Amino acid sequence: MPRGGAPPLYPMWPPTLDSHFNPNPFFPFNPRWHTRLTRPDMEVFCSLLKLAWISERPCYLPPDRNTLGIMLHAQCPHPVSEAVLSQFQHQKRTGFLFFPPQLRALRRLVSGEDMYSLLWDESL
Repeated sequence: MPRGGAPPLYPMWPPTLDSHFNPNPFFPFNPRWHTRLTRPDMEVFCSLLKLAWISERPCYLPPDRNTLGIMLHAQCPHPVSEAVLSQFQHQKRTGFLFFPPQLRALRRLVSGEDMYSLLWDESL
């Protein structure tokens, strides 16, 4: 069934090859993911999602809170709270942090799925 309106697509980084490692410039974001986060925590969470998406290893972040704080310093003045960290999981093999819906979206994009189908997927 068709749905009305154009889905919002926002570039996650400038279109220069030097500034990112992920070939997919967009990822779906469900605004209902974290309705329980405070405004500062949501700002940190969104900044971490952006950093994960453009990281050398897309969708993964270092597990150390101090390193995350240093990475966020230029983008977000708020500290990384326990509420934000609890949204991420640890990869068993490396210990890196990842947000499961974001990783699923990347895997689906890499497998050739259409971005628009991801935007309407409530499971992300």
